Amino acid sequence: MKSSFTGARVVQKDVVKLARKQVATVAAVSVPEGVTLEKMGKVRLETRATPQTRNIHSPDTPSSPAGPHPRRGRGRRDVDNSRNGFFQDKSPTHVAHPSDRTHFFSRTQDLLNTTYYPKGEDTDCSRKPWIVIDAEGLRLGRLSTLIATYLRGGNVGSYSPSMNMGTYVVVINAEKVTVSGKKMTDKVYRRHETGRPGSMKEETFIKLQQRIPERIIEKAVKGMLPKNRMGREVFGQMKVYAGPDHPHAAQSPVDVTAEVKARCYSSSQKK
Repeated sequence: MKSSFTGARVVQKDVVKLARKQVATVAAVSVPEGVTLEKMGKVRLETRATPQTRNIHSPDTPSSPAGPHPRRGRGRRDVDNSRNGFFQDKSPTHVAHPSDRTHFFSRTQDLLNTTYYPKGEDTDCSRKPWIVIDAEGLRLGRLSTLIATYLRGGNVGSYSPSMNMGTYVVVINAEKVTVSGKKMTDKVYRRHETGRPGSMKEETFIKLQQRIPERIIEKAVKGMLPKNRMGREVFGQMKVYAGPDHPHAAQSPVDVTAEVKARCYSSSQKK
């Protein structure tokens, strides 16, 4: 007979060898302590070599039609809803392949998969820690990248891009942040509030720093966050203030200014 899923000629002794190899493969699977194969799903390793157990449309069986389809033949693949619902080969010599997981485990939870994914309680805002950063003398770009990392939670091992795993960040002394080169006079901030022609306003870095110093850090960090609902939610966790005081002493924020300075500057850069 010819097998429908390989196209090779298979004899009965080859079927027995394949069945023994699959049994040995299942026995070699490492199962966690306290977990049995019954909990993971019933193992199905059946050779199904007779038409009665295979339910093949055969003229010999009384419940079958007169004969096979003239074009499809006996080796066609079909869906048997009385079994697990996956595709089964109707060839008498078909044996389940060990690489196909659906032949071994039923549709239950895979207990061998231990990949961590954050839960809703992991993103609870009431459990998030608070940190404070003193921006005095720090570069705007390097400071903003670290603030964005803290806000998204990229510094923790449980970070997931689709979940809010970050912390609350309090930035003080926003008016003392610095920039390199000639950006103090050449960097321009534009805003278009009304949308009408001729209403766009331009402002240099030094002028905006004198007027609203908090907006400089806010615009820099917002440009580094995702442009979606999660980015807007994460952006609300940053609190920027001009001066050394802030109203979040009740949250007991941890001062990480020394860590931020160590990461902002390398050994070859001037601090």
